Amino acid sequence: MNSEAIASALSFKNWAVVGATPNKQKYGYMVYKKLKEKGYNVFAINPLYDEIEDDKVYKTLLDLNQRIDCVSMVVAPKRGKSYIEQAAKIGVKYVWFQPGAESSELVELCEKNSIVPIYNACVLVALNHKK
Repeated sequence: MNSEAIASALSFKNWAVVGATPNKQKYGYMVYKKLKEKGYNVFAINPLYDEIEDDKVYKTLLDLNQRIDCVSMVVAPKRGKSYIEQAAKIGVKYVWFQPGAESSELVELCEKNSIVPIYNACVLVALNHKK
């Protein structure tokens, strides 16, 4: 994967985590929590929850009234298409697919919408190596 795209995505501070969850055993929680710990402005996206540890959870990316630079996708590929379309509508620059969240269709959809897809790379690993 392109290390320049990773470094660039990590340089932006406004992130949304699609698939954020209050379940501490799941990657949706771990990615959300780690981004917050590293000082990012992170917004949780999941239609199944209202809050995660007192933070509001939004149903869709379109519900945010904040510019988002990078979306971390922590959902199965079959649930990803509508979120990529939402990301395109709100001008997201990067979509970072956690391993297992990507598909060739979703990567192509990102590229068609001028969104840089990041895949085959884990946000948690990248954040642990970030200076």
